[in-house]
Amino acid sequence: MNILRHKRPERATRTFALLLPLLAMLTAAQAQTNSRQVINFNNDWELFRIDSAQQLKRAVNTRNGNSFVSQFNQETVTSKRLPADSIRAQETREALYGFSVEYPAIAQAGWEPISLPHPARYEQELNPNVNGFTGICYYRKTFHLPPGSADKHNYIRFEGAMHTATAWINGRFITQHAGGYLPFNVPLDGNVHDGANEIIVRVDNRDNVNVPPGKPLARMGFLYWSGIYRGAWLVTTDKIFITDPTDANTVAGGGVFVRPQHISARSAEVVIRTQLKNLAAQSSPVILKQTLINSATKARLTSVVKMTIAGGATTDTTQSITVPHPALWSPDAPHLYTVVTEVWQNKRLVDEMRQQVGIRKLSYTRAGGFELNDRPLRIVGTNRHQDFPFVGNALTAAMQQRDLKRIKEAGFNFVRLSHYPQDPSVYTFCDSIGLMLGDPIPGWQFFNANEVFSQRVFSDIRQMIRRDRNHPSVVMWEVSLNETYPADSFRIASSRVAHEEYPGDNFFTAGDTYAAKHTAWDVPYNSWEDPFGRPQDVQPEQPGFVREYGDYEFGGDRSTTRVTRADGEQALLQSAWNFQWEHNLLSGPQYYPWTIGDATWAFYDGFEATHNTTSNWGSVDIYRIPKFSYYFFRSQLPALQPVFGAANKPMVYIANWWTPADQPGKVVVYANCDAVALYRNDTLIRQQQPDHGPDTEYGDFDKGGHPFDGGNARHLAHPPFTFTDIRWQPGTLKAVGYIKGKPVAEQVVHSPGEATRVGLQDDTEGIPLQADGADAVFVHARVMDANGTVICTDNATQVAFSVRGNGRMISPAVVTVRGGIASVLVQAERGGGIITVTASSKGLGNADLRINTVKQ
Repeated sequence: MNILRHKRPERATRTFALLLPLLAMLTAAQAQTNSRQVINFNNDWELFRIDSAQQLKRAVNTRNGNSFVSQFNQETVTSKRLPADSIRAQETREALYGFSVEYPAIAQAGWEPISLPHPARYEQELNPNVNGFTGICYYRKTFHLPPGSADKHNYIRFEGAMHTATAWINGRFITQHAGGYLPFNVPLDGNVHDGANEIIVRVDNRDNVNVPPGKPLARMGFLYWSGIYRGAWLVTTDKIFITDPTDANTVAGGGVFVRPQHISARSAEVVIRTQLKNLAAQSSPVILKQTLINSATKARLTSVVKMTIAGGATTDTTQSITVPHPALWSPDAPHLYTVVTEVWQNKRLVDEMRQQVGIRKLSYTRAGGFELNDRPLRIVGTNRHQDFPFVGNALTAAMQQRDLKRIKEAGFNFVRLSHYPQDPSVYTFCDSIGLMLGDPIPGWQFFNANEVFSQRVFSDIRQMIRRDRNHPSVVMWEVSLNETYPADSFRIASSRVAHEEYPGDNFFTAGDTYAAKHTAWDVPYNSWEDPFGRPQDVQPEQPGFVREYGDYEFGGDRSTTRVTRADGEQALLQSAWNFQWEHNLLSGPQYYPWTIGDATWAFYDGFEATHNTTSNWGSVDIYRIPKFSYYFFRSQLPALQPVFGAANKPMVYIANWWTPADQPGKVVVYANCDAVALYRNDTLIRQQQPDHGPDTEYGDFDKGGHPFDGGNARHLAHPPFTFTDIRWQPGTLKAVGYIKGKPVAEQVVHSPGEATRVGLQDDTEGIPLQADGADAVFVHARVMDANGTVICTDNATQVAFSVRGNGRMISPAVVTVRGGIASVLVQAERGGGIITVTASSKGLGNADLRINTVKQ
């Protein structure tokens, strides 16, 4: 395994006993106001979007009668022979020139008040494809620094903007950032004053082959979307402060880097490397105190060191804390610690940071597979894009959490964050619920030999690791460009760069091996010469991981996995079979014997720029409504053994809508039980054991093979129950699950009657709708009969929605049902209060739903 061993700590750790007098002094000292302030910077923005060259020309003519030929949407592809500095200078010149002609024309125009996160435009098309907003938009905000902060260290942190952002403070150009998926900071020191200040951010999401992932949007397998689509923060610190790793540009350093090592059930060493900077002219003695707090027991361990920082200098200090009998992090027990970093100067607390960390030991070997804390663990994973319809990538923290909560509840223990670093709230929430992550750099089927592209890939690797390195949920670092075939030397260099940023033996890279003769990934992704043919083994000493399965191999763009509720129950069953058949295959010993786990493609349906419709590859659709395959995976959870965050229990799910059929057919029941009894109109049909037939060939991959043949389940935790020769009768179909002879779960399906009404339900997942001007949830209208049964075969009824109170609708107001359900996206305004959603349909009356919003 190509791993760089860590060096010993740079400074010897001083023991707690020797520092008792110093600790007593710190405890007795009364800290003045904490100098570090992190202020939410998401509100009171304005947006102006340049929708077309004609719009800008009209704005110029209206303002001063001058004519202007806009540079809007003119793609410039730089020659790969140009040096990196020339390309960066060209990009900056384009932004500066654009600003000089664009902004004066729009400065007095009608700007839209918005809150972050925000797309440049709320798209009304379900899949905006290439009709989505592509171009230039401007964000601006007037702000005041906190009182007394003008002479301190100040900056604005943006978590993400798509994908080239250029910032001005009080009319002065400050910085430009290229890349849509990682943070950047706008320095304010020397650029602001007491009183009102203005920031303007020009955001350009046009194609740029020099910015990873680089592939032009029209050929992308997902959408870039637009805008300042993640949150922003105003940060104020003292002149002596803990650096930000984004700005520090220090290999394996900057900020606070917490690295557990020598981990066992008996003890662990937590190595903490901290970088401090002194912006003052004079040197200063400081005390750096690290406190490790067990979040459950509140037990504390402390390390303290004295030092002197020269004026204008930056210094790195390494401390170490030994933790006896550590509470180890795992998916079933996500124990967390809080690291409190304090910087004291003359008995005054000048800076403080708090962050949650976890202690866990990782091991990947071909012989032992994946081991977490010295125990084998099979990775049961899925993939997730970060987008919604209508709002694109502009998801709030609450929206992210609802998405991830569904994944954990479905029985997955791992998510590959395809194909880019996602919002910081994703990692924090996954730390807390025990959901392991694969963290990828931006990349998809594209490589540019230009020097600047390669440098930006390496920069993405470093910045992603610096941002996410303290999260225990990240167990795999994907530092390859997804499905891209650069030279082997580039892939090997990518792994080396990653290990430079995170030294030690508790860090593992992952990546593609397609078309390679040699790579240096710690966990190479499995590849094959043809679908389900002879596997390639590029790194014969390493374990493998199947990072995508369940979609493309079953018919390519016309995969039989890609279905919606509108396609009907047989199509949904076929999709579920595809996932079952392959998951069973990959879990067995005969196919990839070195495979440590797999990840479905994907959990949620998504979008491709190359398609005019949604790409329906998921187990849950774009409106967050589960398909049959969702219940297949959920049935793999144990019935009686608690799983953290999953709220699992004995379950049965009838994958059938019990609609009229002329011929006897199959009824599939997903359950985590020993036996299932099936009843028709309360008459027992039969009780049977789980499917236990042989593993067989799939059949024709393009035409669906031989689904639900009673086999292909031997390597599943809980095989399904396939009942054959079931004749339809109107009424009810009931499944009862048994464990050790006792009934433990039941479900009843009613054959649908005539539609009589609509019913409304919100999709908050128990996470309240935040009244922040950006948070949004789906509201679903179900077309039902008199018994409350959804008319699943209805794909024609139109439902009209309206919203009153503290919210608005950011999707079309009239929706045609899909499988009996119509959905809209409702966003909360700022301030708190009640949102009332009304749905109506001809002949079905009206339905109201009240949603409480939570004021921030």
